[in-house]
Amino acid sequence: MKHDWSVGPDEAKIRLDVFLTERMPEMTRSHIAKLLKQGTGTVNGKPASVHTFLKSGDAVAFSDEPATTEGGPDAEIPPLVIVAETPGYLVINKPVGVLVHPDAKHEHGTMVDAILKFDPKIAKIGEEPMRPGIVHRLDKDVGGLMVVARTQDAFDSLKKQFATHSMEKRYLALVAGTVAQDEGEIKFRIARSKTRGRMAARPVHEEEGRAAWTHFKTLKRLRTASLLELDIVSGRTHQIRVHLLAIGHPVLGDPLYAPKETLRLLPVPKLMLQCVHLGFIDPGTNERVAYDLDATKEFENILNGL
Repeated sequence: MKHDWSVGPDEAKIRLDVFLTERMPEMTRSHIAKLLKQGTGTVNGKPASVHTFLKSGDAVAFSDEPATTEGGPDAEIPPLVIVAETPGYLVINKPVGVLVHPDAKHEHGTMVDAILKFDPKIAKIGEEPMRPGIVHRLDKDVGGLMVVARTQDAFDSLKKQFATHSMEKRYLALVAGTVAQDEGEIKFRIARSKTRGRMAARPVHEEEGRAAWTHFKTLKRLRTASLLELDIVSGRTHQIRVHLLAIGHPVLGDPLYAPKETLRLLPVPKLMLQCVHLGFIDPGTNERVAYDLDATKEFENILNGL
């Protein structure tokens, strides 16, 4: 059912989820927050989030029915490939084409479904119910290594390691063009694009965006492409894809960032980016551990083809 309210003077500066909880006491705030993430609430006709602060006279509309999402409860649960299993964490090999956790359009069929099917207790781990055990993510179209916390102590430890940049994350990428440098650093700040629905690297003299640092090493050069190994010190959204585009070497198969001409001249079946190494301090033993994957066969096949 759809509900409409007008915000009174005494309700100004209240957060939207608090306002809705007061108006609908039969619903929990966490459930209201979940519905808002699905796009069921507006303020003055515009989509509104949990963190929207209201003003006197604002028109609030809210539907207490879930928005239509892609994939229902019976959506296929993706495979869970476990690389390592300890009491404190799992290291998994995330498949390409699968979201890590639910979003506004995809409530089911994510890695979270697979993780909770394997270990339901992880549902209580972390800071957000929609992201149990998740301390970092890979883009939907990126496959490779991820670590998932199984205890709150492990979650806190791993999250701190990501925050202090002591977690090692290494990727392989097949990019357009011949990269001249044997290795180098990319330190463009990253912000949301003002004109397109994606992220963008900002010029070095600008302060907009968040600091991002990518180190690359050229492993192999071909006439039309290069194979790179990349370490990311920071973990910004689409960081590697944005940084490589900024230096003129977009990742092959990237429908969001690679120019159309690149996609046409160097067609590949998927985004050629894979997380192949994770290194961190084991929260249970305080010893440094490392996990590695071989590159997928697509890398070898495309390199041979080129």
